[in-house]
Amino acid sequence: MNKHHTHPLALAVATLCFCMSAQAQSSNDAATKASGAADGANTPTAPSAPAGDAGFMGGLFSAPGTTGSMSQLAATPSYELTGIGRRDRGSDTSILTAPVNGLPVRFDNGIFVYASALAGFGHNSNVNGVSSGGVSSNLYSLQPDIVGELKTRGDRYTLRYQGNYTKYTASSADNFNHHNFDLAGDNYLSSRSSVGWDVGYIETSDARGTTNTATTSTPNRWNAPTARVLYAYGSKEAQGRIEVEGNYISKRYQNNLSVTSALNQDKTGVAGRFFYRVAPRTSMMVELNQVHADYVNNTGYTNNDRRIYLGVVWDATAKTSGAFKIGSAQKTFSDGGFGKATGTAWEGAVKWSPLTYSNFEFISNRTLADSTGLGNYLINTGNLVNWNHKWRSNLTSTASLGTLKTEYDGAGRTDNVDNASIGVFYEVGRNWRAGAQWAYTKRKSNQANFEFNRNSTFFSLQGTL
Repeated sequence: MNKHHTHPLALAVATLCFCMSAQAQSSNDAATKASGAADGANTPTAPSAPAGDAGFMGGLFSAPGTTGSMSQLAATPSYELTGIGRRDRGSDTSILTAPVNGLPVRFDNGIFVYASALAGFGHNSNVNGVSSGGVSSNLYSLQPDIVGELKTRGDRYTLRYQGNYTKYTASSADNFNHHNFDLAGDNYLSSRSSVGWDVGYIETSDARGTTNTATTSTPNRWNAPTARVLYAYGSKEAQGRIEVEGNYISKRYQNNLSVTSALNQDKTGVAGRFFYRVAPRTSMMVELNQVHADYVNNTGYTNNDRRIYLGVVWDATAKTSGAFKIGSAQKTFSDGGFGKATGTAWEGAVKWSPLTYSNFEFISNRTLADSTGLGNYLINTGNLVNWNHKWRSNLTSTASLGTLKTEYDGAGRTDNVDNASIGVFYEVGRNWRAGAQWAYTKRKSNQANFEFNRNSTFFSLQGTL
């Protein structure tokens, strides 16, 4: 790119959670909301990143049931442990309402409540992600997840709370409590027309080393209300299908204001997608995507980010499915001194299942991203391979290898991050899952003071109703 839901098990889960005070950085989930990135309700699309600062991978130990994700990119990824292998993804299809897992508590008014919690302990060899003198610490983490669900007349509504409470034994300054609240609805207006909507509130933080502001002694905490709506027209079997999306986030930092206030921002995004079926299981797509980022205390960073993509979505065989889109990206700043960033951008994900109990995922992404304190903007190029294997009915494993290149326009800096992870998970009856995970991260840079290594381990136990 050029410049230019009393149940004995519920009590057990609550007791476990209470006793194991809360690593696992939920910034990935928060960031996914923040980015407003979403695929279509019924049509799998390549991951989108309309909020402008979305990029490639939010961490190796990413959200439950996922392997790699194209959520928010931390300019200097911390790859915090976030409960990989959680059984949080139900089989229900949805537009923007929350997934559910386990058995619900049912109330007379028709509301179902699903609850789960993941608790664990681990070790992080370099909490603050520095080249020398890094803080090595054990950690304890608690991650509750509660979903209230109501179905009526074919529509579905969910209210969800996700928490992440993490304590470091050797670095209390890095302790954090993260909260995500979401109210969402999926409304099916007709056999052809549907709309999904979501309003939420995030309280989270940027772990030290994950932005390029001046060094701070504590993570940078921020909160944000969010909103999103996705309208789709066209039945699943139709030749053509249209999606229109809007999203909004207002991000405000709460501490270290002398260095973080410059990153306060309001982002408004709109996107349109058209899918045209060219074969029984293959569709071509065109996407237009624009985000306006208003930096309230740093008008120079205010910019318009526009993407135009052409792509293909396929589920050609029982073994292979995926999506890929490629096109142009352009970021225009209010500060003419930043120039105009233009270039080629792409997003793609392919899933290959050579065996019913084993699959590989290949993910690639190239995109522009907003600066987090260094340079005019970032150019991120990432590639990730995930392997998910079921050894027995109650024993599974995951493994990932990834690379991420970040170029800092105007700062003369280029980083290359190599990362690897492996996790093993054992089902203990229907309601419990035990896991052991390891991750390694190595960042190399043409500016040696930004290089670092990190080893992370995490042992977890998840319970559901």
